[in-house]
Amino acid sequence: MIWTAAQDTFPPVPPARRLDAPPSGVVGAVELTAAHLDSRVHTVAEFERVLDGLVRQAHGDRHALAAALSTALGHRYPEEEVEADRLAAVDVVVAALLWRVAGYSLKPEYIRRQRGHEECAQGGLELVIAARVREIGYALRSGAPQPFLLATPTWDRGTLEAAELVERLSEYRRLGVRPGPADFGQALLRVRRDDPAAPAAAAAADRLGTAEGDRLAAWLGPDGEPGTGRRRVVMPDPQAHRAWSRVGAAVPQVAFASGERPALRREFPEAFQWLGRPHEGFTQCYHWHGGHAVRAAVLPEDRDVQARWLLPGLTLAATAGDQGGSWMLPHLALLGGPAGPGLHSAIAAGLGGRHPASRRPAVEALLVLAGRGELDAPLLGRELSSMVTLGTVKPNRLADAARSAVAAGAYATVWGVLAEVLPALLPSTRGAGEVLAVAAECVERCGATGPVPAEVASAAARTGSSRIVTEARRLTSALTGPR
Repeated sequence: MIWTAAQDTFPPVPPARRLDAPPSGVVGAVELTAAHLDSRVHTVAEFERVLDGLVRQAHGDRHALAAALSTALGHRYPEEEVEADRLAAVDVVVAALLWRVAGYSLKPEYIRRQRGHEECAQGGLELVIAARVREIGYALRSGAPQPFLLATPTWDRGTLEAAELVERLSEYRRLGVRPGPADFGQALLRVRRDDPAAPAAAAAADRLGTAEGDRLAAWLGPDGEPGTGRRRVVMPDPQAHRAWSRVGAAVPQVAFASGERPALRREFPEAFQWLGRPHEGFTQCYHWHGGHAVRAAVLPEDRDVQARWLLPGLTLAATAGDQGGSWMLPHLALLGGPAGPGLHSAIAAGLGGRHPASRRPAVEALLVLAGRGELDAPLLGRELSSMVTLGTVKPNRLADAARSAVAAGAYATVWGVLAEVLPALLPSTRGAGEVLAVAAECVERCGATGPVPAEVASAAARTGSSRIVTEARRLTSALTGPR
Protein backbone atom coordinates (compact mmCIF):
# COMPACT_ATOMS: atom_id res chain seq x y z
CA MET A 1 0.00 0.00 0.00
CA ILE A 2 1.12 3.56 -0.68
CA TRP A 3 0.37 6.51 1.56
CA THR A 4 1.37 10.13 1.22
CA ALA A 5 2.22 12.24 4.25
CA ALA A 6 4.05 15.36 5.29
CA GLN A 7 7.76 15.10 6.02
CA ASP A 8 8.87 14.56 9.59
CA THR A 9 11.31 16.72 11.50
CA PHE A 10 13.88 14.68 13.41
CA PRO A 11 16.29 15.55 16.21
CA PRO A 12 19.74 16.44 14.83
CA VAL A 13 22.03 13.47 14.28
CA PRO A 14 25.47 13.90 15.89
CA PRO A 15 28.02 14.36 13.10
CA ALA A 16 31.11 12.21 12.80
CA ARG A 17 34.21 14.08 13.93
CA ARG A 18 37.80 13.74 12.82
CA LEU A 19 40.22 12.55 15.46
CA ASP A 20 42.49 15.20 16.87
CA ALA A 21 46.18 14.89 16.14
CA PRO A 22 48.08 12.50 18.42
CA PRO A 23 49.52 14.11 21.55
CA SER A 24 52.80 15.87 20.96
CA GLY A 25 55.72 15.12 23.25
CA VAL A 26 56.19 12.71 26.10
CA VAL A 27 54.26 14.86 28.58
CA GLY A 28 51.21 15.05 26.34
CA ALA A 29 51.22 11.29 25.71
CA VAL A 30 51.53 10.48 29.42
CA GLU A 31 48.81 12.94 30.43
CA LEU A 32 46.38 11.56 27.85
CA THR A 33 47.18 8.00 28.91
CA ALA A 34 46.61 8.78 32.59
CA ALA A 35 43.31 10.50 31.82
CA HIS A 36 42.17 7.50 29.79
CA LEU A 37 43.08 5.00 32.51
CA ASP A 38 41.25 7.08 35.13
CA SER A 39 38.12 7.46 32.99
CA ARG A 40 35.12 5.17 33.39
CA VAL A 41 33.86 5.84 29.84
CA HIS A 42 36.31 5.11 27.04
CA THR A 43 35.65 6.74 23.70
CA VAL A 44 37.06 5.42 20.44
CA ALA A 45 38.88 8.69 19.80
CA GLU A 46 40.56 8.75 23.21
CA PHE A 47 41.50 5.05 23.11
CA GLU A 48 43.05 5.29 19.65
CA ARG A 49 44.89 8.55 20.33
CA VAL A 50 46.39 7.04 23.48
CA LEU A 51 47.69 3.99 21.59
CA ASP A 52 49.07 6.01 18.69
CA GLY A 53 50.61 8.58 21.02
CA LEU A 54 52.43 5.91 23.04
CA VAL A 55 53.72 4.21 19.90
CA ARG A 56 54.96 7.47 18.37
CA GLN A 57 56.71 8.62 21.53
CA ALA A 58 58.28 5.20 22.11
CA HIS A 59 59.64 5.26 18.57
CA GLY A 60 61.18 8.67 19.23
CA ASP A 61 62.57 8.10 22.75
CA ARG A 62 61.45 4.93 24.45
CA HIS A 63 63.53 5.49 27.60
CA ALA A 64 62.17 9.00 28.21
CA LEU A 65 58.60 7.76 27.76
CA ALA A 66 59.15 4.80 30.10
CA ALA A 67 60.63 7.08 32.78
CA ALA A 68 57.68 9.48 32.60
CA LEU A 69 55.16 6.61 32.69
CA SER A 70 56.91 5.04 35.66
CA THR A 71 56.65 8.29 37.61
CA ALA A 72 53.01 8.93 36.70
CA LEU A 73 51.55 5.43 36.51
CA GLY A 74 54.05 2.95 37.92
CA HIS A 75 51.95 2.50 41.06
CA ARG A 76 49.20 0.83 38.99
CA TYR A 77 51.24 -2.28 38.29
CA PRO A 78 52.82 -4.93 40.53
CA GLU A 79 56.60 -5.09 40.57
CA GLU A 80 56.62 -8.67 39.30
CA GLU A 81 55.62 -9.36 35.73
CA VAL A 82 51.98 -10.31 35.09
CA GLU A 83 50.42 -12.02 32.10
CA ALA A 84 48.84 -9.77 29.51
CA ASP A 85 45.36 -11.28 29.83
CA ARG A 86 45.17 -9.89 33.38
CA LEU A 87 45.47 -6.33 32.11
CA ALA A 88 43.13 -3.99 30.26
CA ALA A 89 44.06 -2.97 26.72
CA VAL A 90 46.01 0.25 27.31
CA ASP A 91 47.51 -1.20 30.50
CA VAL A 92 49.13 -3.92 28.36
CA VAL A 93 51.03 -1.28 26.37
CA VAL A 94 52.04 0.74 29.43
CA ALA A 95 53.11 -2.36 31.35
CA ALA A 96 55.17 -3.51 28.36
CA LEU A 97 57.02 -0.19 28.37
CA LEU A 98 57.65 -0.61 32.10
CA TRP A 99 58.68 -4.28 31.77
CA ARG A 100 55.83 -5.29 34.08
CA VAL A 101 54.19 -7.76 31.67
CA ALA A 102 55.47 -11.23 30.84
CA GLY A 103 56.97 -11.20 27.37
CA TYR A 104 55.67 -14.67 26.43
CA SER A 105 52.08 -13.53 27.08
CA LEU A 106 52.42 -10.91 24.33
CA LYS A 107 53.12 -13.44 21.60
CA PRO A 108 50.38 -14.41 19.11
CA GLU A 109 50.63 -18.09 20.04
CA TYR A 110 49.77 -17.21 23.65
CA ILE A 111 46.56 -15.53 22.49
CA ARG A 112 45.68 -18.69 20.59
CA ARG A 113 46.14 -20.78 23.73
CA GLN A 114 43.84 -18.46 25.62
CA ARG A 115 40.93 -18.86 23.22
CA GLY A 116 37.53 -19.67 24.64
CA HIS A 117 36.49 -16.28 25.97
CA GLU A 118 35.52 -15.29 22.42
CA GLU A 119 32.48 -17.58 22.24
CA CYS A 120 30.15 -14.58 22.19
CA ALA A 121 30.39 -11.69 19.78
CA GLN A 122 31.89 -9.23 22.24
CA GLY A 123 34.52 -11.76 23.23
CA GLY A 124 35.35 -12.15 19.55
CA LEU A 125 35.76 -8.40 19.16
CA GLU A 126 37.84 -8.21 22.32
CA LEU A 127 40.16 -10.86 20.92
CA VAL A 128 41.01 -8.54 18.02
CA ILE A 129 41.71 -5.66 20.40
CA ALA A 130 43.86 -7.95 22.57
CA ALA A 131 45.85 -9.13 19.55
CA ARG A 132 46.52 -5.57 18.47
CA VAL A 133 47.64 -4.21 21.86
CA ARG A 134 49.81 -7.25 22.53
CA GLU A 135 51.40 -6.86 19.12
CA ILE A 136 52.19 -3.27 20.09
CA GLY A 137 53.51 -4.38 23.47
CA TYR A 138 55.69 -7.10 21.95
CA ALA A 139 57.24 -4.62 19.51
CA LEU A 140 57.95 -2.25 22.41
CA ARG A 141 59.55 -5.04 24.46
CA SER A 142 61.71 -6.10 21.51
CA GLY A 143 62.97 -2.54 21.01
CA ALA A 144 61.42 -2.19 17.54
CA PRO A 145 58.29 -0.06 17.96
CA GLN A 146 56.39 1.07 14.88
CA PRO A 147 56.73 4.76 13.96
CA PHE A 148 52.93 5.11 14.20
CA LEU A 149 49.87 2.88 13.93
CA LEU A 150 48.17 2.04 10.66
CA ALA A 151 44.72 1.40 12.10
CA THR A 152 44.21 4.71 13.92
CA PRO A 153 40.81 5.80 12.55
CA THR A 154 40.14 9.01 10.69
CA TRP A 155 36.75 9.47 12.34
CA ASP A 156 35.62 9.16 15.94
CA ARG A 157 33.33 6.21 15.17
CA GLY A 158 36.24 4.10 13.99
CA THR A 159 36.21 4.50 10.21
CA LEU A 160 39.47 5.02 8.31
CA GLU A 161 39.78 6.82 4.98
CA ALA A 162 41.41 4.65 2.31
CA ALA A 163 43.66 7.43 1.02
CA GLU A 164 44.97 7.99 4.55
CA LEU A 165 45.85 4.30 4.88
CA VAL A 166 47.69 4.43 1.54
CA GLU A 167 49.74 7.38 2.81
CA ARG A 168 50.66 5.50 5.97
CA LEU A 169 51.68 2.39 4.02
CA SER A 170 53.77 4.58 1.73
CA GLU A 171 55.59 6.04 4.74
CA TYR A 172 56.16 2.54 6.14
CA ARG A 173 57.72 1.54 2.81
CA ARG A 174 59.95 4.63 2.83
CA LEU A 175 61.12 3.82 6.36
CA GLY A 176 61.58 0.12 5.62
CA VAL A 177 59.10 -0.85 8.35
CA ARG A 178 57.00 -4.01 8.13
CA PRO A 179 53.38 -3.52 9.32
CA GLY A 180 52.15 -5.51 12.28
CA PRO A 181 49.66 -8.14 11.04
CA ALA A 182 47.02 -7.31 13.65
CA ASP A 183 47.34 -3.55 13.17
CA PHE A 184 47.10 -3.87 9.39
CA GLY A 185 44.18 -6.31 9.64
CA GLN A 186 42.33 -3.86 11.86
CA ALA A 187 43.07 -1.06 9.40
CA LEU A 188 41.47 -3.04 6.55
CA LEU A 189 38.31 -3.64 8.57
CA ARG A 190 38.03 0.09 9.23
CA VAL A 191 38.37 1.35 5.65
CA ARG A 192 35.29 3.33 4.63
CA ARG A 193 33.42 1.39 1.96
CA ASP A 194 31.23 4.16 0.54
CA ASP A 195 34.23 6.36 -0.27
CA PRO A 196 33.97 7.74 -3.86
CA ALA A 197 37.76 8.07 -3.86
CA ALA A 198 38.22 4.32 -3.33
CA PRO A 199 39.20 3.55 -6.97
CA ALA A 200 41.95 6.17 -6.87
CA ALA A 201 43.13 4.89 -3.49
CA ALA A 202 43.16 1.31 -4.83
CA ALA A 203 45.34 2.36 -7.77
CA ALA A 204 47.71 4.21 -5.43
CA ALA A 205 47.89 1.17 -3.13
CA ASP A 206 48.68 -1.08 -6.09
CA ARG A 207 51.57 1.19 -7.09
CA LEU A 208 53.23 0.76 -3.67
CA GLY A 209 54.61 -2.60 -4.73
CA THR A 210 54.26 -4.12 -1.26
CA ALA A 211 52.25 -7.08 -0.04
CA GLU A 212 50.09 -4.81 2.11
CA GLY A 213 49.55 -2.41 -0.78
CA ASP A 214 48.38 -5.31 -2.94
CA ARG A 215 45.98 -6.49 -0.25
CA LEU A 216 44.52 -3.02 0.20
CA ALA A 217 44.11 -2.63 -3.57
CA ALA A 218 42.23 -5.93 -3.71
CA TRP A 219 40.12 -4.90 -0.72
CA LEU A 220 39.13 -1.67 -2.47
CA GLY A 221 38.80 -3.20 -5.92
CA PRO A 222 35.66 -4.00 -7.93
CA ASP A 223 35.06 -7.31 -6.14
CA GLY A 224 35.27 -5.72 -2.72
CA GLU A 225 36.29 -7.96 0.17
CA PRO A 226 38.05 -10.96 -1.39
CA GLY A 227 35.85 -14.02 -1.29
CA THR A 228 32.51 -12.21 -1.04
CA GLY A 229 31.91 -11.35 -4.68
CA ARG A 230 30.36 -8.04 -3.62
CA ARG A 231 31.64 -4.55 -4.13
CA ARG A 232 32.79 -3.45 -0.71
CA VAL A 233 29.61 -4.83 0.86
CA VAL A 234 30.37 -7.76 3.12
CA MET A 235 26.88 -8.75 4.22
CA PRO A 236 25.91 -12.27 3.16
CA ASP A 237 22.77 -12.88 1.11
CA PRO A 238 19.77 -11.42 3.01
CA GLN A 239 17.89 -14.66 2.32
CA ALA A 240 20.21 -16.30 4.85
CA HIS A 241 19.08 -13.86 7.54
CA ARG A 242 15.53 -14.85 8.25
CA ALA A 243 14.36 -14.59 11.84
CA TRP A 244 13.27 -17.69 13.72
CA SER A 245 12.48 -18.85 17.24
CA ARG A 246 14.92 -21.23 18.84
CA VAL A 247 13.39 -24.67 19.15
CA GLY A 248 12.81 -25.66 22.76
CA ALA A 249 13.49 -22.17 24.14
CA ALA A 250 11.52 -21.21 27.23
CA VAL A 251 10.90 -17.79 25.70
CA PRO A 252 10.55 -16.89 22.01
CA GLN A 253 14.03 -15.80 21.02
CA VAL A 254 14.85 -14.39 17.62
CA ALA A 255 18.20 -14.56 15.86
CA PHE A 256 19.79 -14.15 12.47
CA ALA A 257 22.27 -16.46 10.86
CA SER A 258 25.43 -14.79 9.60
CA GLY A 259 27.37 -16.28 6.72
CA GLU A 260 31.06 -17.01 6.47
CA ARG A 261 33.55 -14.30 5.48
CA PRO A 262 36.26 -16.36 3.77
CA ALA A 263 38.87 -13.60 3.61
CA LEU A 264 38.82 -13.12 7.38
CA ARG A 265 39.45 -16.82 7.86
CA ARG A 266 42.16 -17.13 5.22
CA GLU A 267 44.10 -13.88 5.18
CA PHE A 268 43.89 -12.39 8.68
CA PRO A 269 45.63 -13.34 11.94
CA GLU A 270 43.95 -16.07 13.91
CA ALA A 271 42.55 -13.60 16.43
CA PHE A 272 40.31 -12.21 13.68
CA GLN A 273 38.93 -15.51 12.51
CA TRP A 274 35.99 -15.71 14.90
CA LEU A 275 34.59 -12.69 13.06
CA GLY A 276 34.67 -14.63 9.81
CA ARG A 277 32.97 -17.79 11.02
CA PRO A 278 29.28 -18.45 10.27
CA HIS A 279 27.11 -17.95 13.34
CA GLU A 280 23.58 -18.94 14.24
CA GLY A 281 23.33 -16.01 16.57
CA PHE A 282 21.74 -17.56 19.66
CA THR A 283 24.81 -17.30 21.92
CA GLN A 284 23.99 -15.13 24.93
CA CYS A 285 26.49 -12.35 25.60
CA TYR A 286 27.26 -10.49 28.81
CA HIS A 287 29.97 -8.14 27.58
CA TRP A 288 27.88 -5.15 26.57
CA HIS A 289 28.09 -3.25 29.82
CA GLY A 290 31.31 -1.29 29.33
CA GLY A 291 33.80 -0.64 26.54
CA HIS A 292 31.11 -1.04 23.93
CA ALA A 293 32.19 1.81 21.64
CA VAL A 294 35.79 0.59 21.48
CA ARG A 295 34.66 -2.94 20.67
CA ALA A 296 32.19 -1.74 18.05
CA ALA A 297 35.02 0.17 16.36
CA VAL A 298 36.64 -3.14 15.43
CA LEU A 299 33.96 -3.37 12.72
CA PRO A 300 32.82 0.24 12.21
CA GLU A 301 31.59 -0.51 8.68
CA ASP A 302 29.56 -3.57 9.72
CA ARG A 303 26.77 -2.32 11.94
CA ASP A 304 24.28 -4.85 10.55
CA VAL A 305 26.57 -7.73 11.48
CA GLN A 306 27.01 -6.38 15.00
CA ALA A 307 23.26 -5.86 15.35
CA ARG A 308 22.64 -9.50 14.47
CA TRP A 309 25.04 -10.53 17.21
CA LEU A 310 23.18 -8.26 19.65
CA LEU A 311 19.73 -9.59 18.76
CA PRO A 312 19.49 -12.60 21.15
CA GLY A 313 20.15 -10.35 24.15
CA LEU A 314 17.53 -7.89 22.93
CA THR A 315 14.90 -10.59 22.69
CA LEU A 316 15.67 -11.56 26.27
CA ALA A 317 15.15 -7.93 27.25
CA ALA A 318 11.72 -8.16 25.62
CA THR A 319 10.68 -11.54 26.97
CA ALA A 320 12.53 -12.24 30.19
CA GLY A 321 13.07 -8.79 31.63
CA ASP A 322 16.81 -8.84 31.11
CA GLN A 323 18.16 -5.32 30.51
CA GLY A 324 19.93 -6.63 27.39
CA GLY A 325 22.14 -4.52 25.19
CA SER A 326 19.59 -2.07 23.81
CA TRP A 327 21.69 0.87 24.93
CA MET A 328 24.13 -0.10 22.14
CA LEU A 329 21.54 0.51 19.43
CA PRO A 330 22.00 4.29 18.99
CA HIS A 331 25.75 3.79 18.65
CA LEU A 332 25.32 1.03 16.06
CA ALA A 333 22.88 3.23 14.13
CA LEU A 334 25.64 5.83 13.78
CA LEU A 335 28.18 3.39 12.35
CA GLY A 336 28.80 2.64 8.68
CA GLY A 337 27.78 -0.12 6.33
CA PRO A 338 24.31 -1.20 5.23
CA ALA A 339 21.37 -0.60 7.56
CA GLY A 340 19.99 -4.01 6.72
CA PRO A 341 17.57 -6.54 8.19
CA GLY A 342 19.80 -7.29 11.16
CA LEU A 343 19.82 -3.71 12.41
CA HIS A 344 16.10 -3.26 11.77
CA SER A 345 15.34 -6.51 13.58
CA ALA A 346 17.47 -5.45 16.55
CA ILE A 347 15.64 -2.12 16.77
CA ALA A 348 12.31 -3.97 16.54
CA ALA A 349 13.24 -6.20 19.46
CA GLY A 350 14.46 -3.18 21.40
CA LEU A 351 11.15 -1.39 20.92
CA GLY A 352 9.50 -4.30 22.72
CA GLY A 353 11.76 -4.24 25.77
CA ARG A 354 10.01 -5.04 29.04
CA HIS A 355 11.45 -2.04 30.85
CA PRO A 356 10.98 1.56 29.60
CA ALA A 357 14.72 2.15 30.06
CA SER A 358 15.47 -0.62 27.56
CA ARG A 359 12.99 0.78 25.01
CA ARG A 360 14.35 4.33 24.96
CA PRO A 361 17.65 3.48 23.19
CA ALA A 362 15.72 1.63 20.48
CA VAL A 363 13.59 4.73 19.92
CA GLU A 364 16.74 6.82 19.70
CA ALA A 365 18.23 4.42 17.16
CA LEU A 366 15.04 4.60 15.10
CA LEU A 367 15.26 8.39 15.08
CA VAL A 368 18.97 8.31 14.17
CA LEU A 369 18.35 6.05 11.17
CA ALA A 370 15.36 8.11 10.10
CA GLY A 371 17.32 11.34 10.48
CA ARG A 372 20.07 9.92 8.26
CA GLY A 373 17.51 8.80 5.68
CA GLU A 374 18.43 5.15 6.28
CA LEU A 375 15.33 3.81 8.02
CA ASP A 376 13.26 1.34 6.03
CA ALA A 377 9.95 1.88 7.84
CA PRO A 378 8.10 -0.99 6.11
CA LEU A 379 10.99 -3.37 6.88
CA LEU A 380 10.97 -2.34 10.54
CA GLY A 381 7.21 -2.79 10.57
CA ARG A 382 7.47 -6.28 9.10
CA GLU A 383 10.10 -7.26 11.68
CA LEU A 384 7.82 -5.97 14.43
CA SER A 385 4.87 -7.80 12.93
CA SER A 386 6.70 -11.11 13.01
CA MET A 387 7.85 -10.52 16.60
CA VAL A 388 4.33 -9.58 17.70
CA THR A 389 3.02 -12.78 16.14
CA LEU A 390 5.78 -14.77 17.81
CA GLY A 391 5.07 -13.14 21.17
CA THR A 392 8.47 -11.51 21.51
CA VAL A 393 7.10 -7.95 21.32
CA LYS A 394 4.01 -7.05 23.34
CA PRO A 395 1.66 -4.49 21.74
CA ASN A 396 1.39 -2.28 24.83
CA ARG A 397 5.18 -1.90 25.00
CA LEU A 398 5.34 -1.18 21.28
CA ALA A 399 2.67 1.49 21.73
CA ASP A 400 4.69 3.13 24.50
CA ALA A 401 7.85 3.15 22.35
CA ALA A 402 5.90 4.50 19.38
CA ARG A 403 4.51 7.33 21.51
CA SER A 404 8.06 8.30 22.43
CA ALA A 405 9.07 8.48 18.77
CA VAL A 406 5.93 10.48 17.98
CA ALA A 407 6.79 12.94 20.75
CA ALA A 408 10.05 13.64 18.89
CA GLY A 409 8.08 14.53 15.75
CA ALA A 410 8.31 11.26 13.78
CA TYR A 411 4.61 11.08 12.89
CA ALA A 412 4.89 9.94 9.27
CA THR A 413 7.74 7.57 10.07
CA VAL A 414 5.89 5.87 12.90
CA TRP A 415 2.78 5.55 10.76
CA GLY A 416 4.87 3.88 8.05
CA VAL A 417 6.04 1.37 10.66
CA LEU A 418 2.71 0.73 12.37
CA ALA A 419 0.83 0.30 9.09
CA GLU A 420 2.80 -2.93 8.66
CA VAL A 421 2.14 -4.06 12.22
CA LEU A 422 -1.63 -3.55 12.45
CA PRO A 423 -2.61 -6.64 10.41
CA ALA A 424 -0.80 -8.82 12.95
CA LEU A 425 -2.71 -7.20 15.84
CA LEU A 426 -6.23 -7.28 14.48
CA PRO A 427 -8.95 -8.23 14.95
CA SER A 428 -8.52 -8.59 18.71
CA THR A 429 -4.96 -8.88 20.03
CA ARG A 430 -4.63 -7.53 23.56
CA GLY A 431 -3.13 -4.06 23.40
CA ALA A 432 -4.11 -3.51 19.77
CA GLY A 433 -6.24 -0.53 20.77
CA GLU A 434 -3.22 1.29 22.15
CA VAL A 435 -1.28 0.78 18.93
CA LEU A 436 -4.28 1.88 16.85
CA ALA A 437 -4.53 5.05 18.96
CA VAL A 438 -0.89 5.93 18.23
CA ALA A 439 -1.40 5.17 14.54
CA ALA A 440 -4.47 7.39 14.38
CA GLU A 441 -2.63 10.25 16.08
CA CYS A 442 0.23 9.89 13.59
CA VAL A 443 -2.11 10.06 10.60
CA GLU A 444 -3.96 13.04 12.07
CA ARG A 445 -0.73 14.92 12.74
CA CYS A 446 1.11 14.17 9.49
CA GLY A 447 -1.92 14.30 7.17
CA ALA A 448 -1.30 10.89 5.65
CA THR A 449 -3.77 9.80 2.99
CA GLY A 450 -4.21 6.48 1.31
CA PRO A 451 -6.07 3.18 1.45
CA VAL A 452 -7.35 1.89 4.74
CA PRO A 453 -5.78 -1.47 5.62
CA ALA A 454 -8.37 -4.21 5.28
CA GLU A 455 -7.94 -5.33 8.87
CA VAL A 456 -8.51 -1.79 10.13
CA ALA A 457 -11.60 -1.36 7.96
CA SER A 458 -12.98 -4.65 9.24
CA ALA A 459 -12.43 -3.62 12.86
CA ALA A 460 -14.03 -0.22 12.22
CA ALA A 461 -17.13 -1.89 10.77
CA ARG A 462 -17.76 -3.93 13.88
CA THR A 463 -20.47 -2.96 16.36
CA GLY A 464 -19.72 -1.83 19.86
CA SER A 465 -17.49 0.77 21.45
CA SER A 466 -14.42 -1.14 22.49
CA ARG A 467 -11.13 0.69 22.18
CA ILE A 468 -10.15 -1.37 19.14
CA VAL A 469 -13.37 -0.42 17.35
CA THR A 470 -13.19 3.23 18.43
CA GLU A 471 -9.58 3.71 17.40
CA ALA A 472 -10.05 1.77 14.14
CA ARG A 473 -12.86 4.17 13.21
CA ARG A 474 -10.70 7.13 14.18
CA LEU A 475 -7.84 5.87 11.99
CA THR A 476 -10.22 5.15 9.10
CA SER A 477 -11.66 8.65 9.34
CA ALA A 478 -8.16 10.17 9.47
CA LEU A 479 -7.05 8.33 6.34
CA THR A 480 -10.18 9.03 4.30
CA GLY A 481 -11.78 12.15 5.77
CA PRO A 482 -11.59 15.68 4.33
CA ARG A 483 -8.40 17.66 4.85
